[in-house]
Amino acid sequence: MLDIVTHLFRLQAIVEESSLRRAAARLNVTQSALSRSLAQLEAYFGRPILERHARGVRPTPFGERVLSESLRLQRQWTISEQSLLVNEAQEKPVLRVGAGPVWRAVVLPELVISMHQAFPDIRFELQNSRYSQSLSDLREGRLDVLFTGQPPVESAARRLVFHPLAEVVDNVVARCDHPIFDQVTEGELLPADVLLDYSWVIYSEMPTYGETARNALFEKTGAEPTIAVSCESLVSVLTILQGGDFISVLPGIAARGSSRLRNVPVDLRSRTSTASLAYREEMQDWEPLQGLIAHADALFRDGEWM
Repeated sequence: MLDIVTHLFRLQAIVEESSLRRAAARLNVTQSALSRSLAQLEAYFGRPILERHARGVRPTPFGERVLSESLRLQRQWTISEQSLLVNEAQEKPVLRVGAGPVWRAVVLPELVISMHQAFPDIRFELQNSRYSQSLSDLREGRLDVLFTGQPPVESAARRLVFHPLAEVVDNVVARCDHPIFDQVTEGELLPADVLLDYSWVIYSEMPTYGETARNALFEKTGAEPTIAVSCESLVSVLTILQGGDFISVLPGIAARGSSRLRNVPVDLRSRTSTASLAYREEMQDWEPLQGLIAHADALFRDGEWM
């Protein structure tokens, strides 16, 4: 077992360097030792793992699968090792959390504060994430947890657990003293065509928000919104909304990030998504993960996220 693990760790170095020579220098072993490791892995699995190309070597499709499982194994071993070793000189265990801008700006600050009080010996690494790449990072141990509002895709979510936290609704939002609120009658919804009178700022890192604004408004009025600003930065979107007579579509948790923003009560179809916490299934008994799930559940249960 340990021999196979050693060979797998060597395989990772070879793939990352695309060269047996560079991998040997990095690991301080001979090229012949790496060649033997590869030969033993291919004999063990009964299939080719690497193939040569113009610039060195690269994994075969099966080799990609072997490497993915190897990375996953390495991360799980690191977590298990840290929980078994009781040594004050040992580095703090690390919890790697991936999240998009909305999560990082609004949810994670509260969550990390409460988690640090419960687990002061854990070091939290908060990483930017894009959903398509993040699932691979999660499967292969570069992330331990992923906060997402995207639905799991069965083919990409193999051996991942998605723990639902809340249903989040995308709302039309504007600053508190926006002139659109002068037209609001308590208990009633504004007609959708009122939204055509104002310029929009679209949060473009997630295309769904722009699509929601265009499709929902066109469905109601037969016209598209006037988009004045398209911006990948959530912080910039929130700042623009607070400083001008703009409106936007944002998830409920994004509007929560600013006390100067309000939902606009308007007769427009809203998009609803499930906010989830995703993790590798073998991590489910790890105490810090159990704590994170409990704190996240409490945060969404006690907060107003819709």
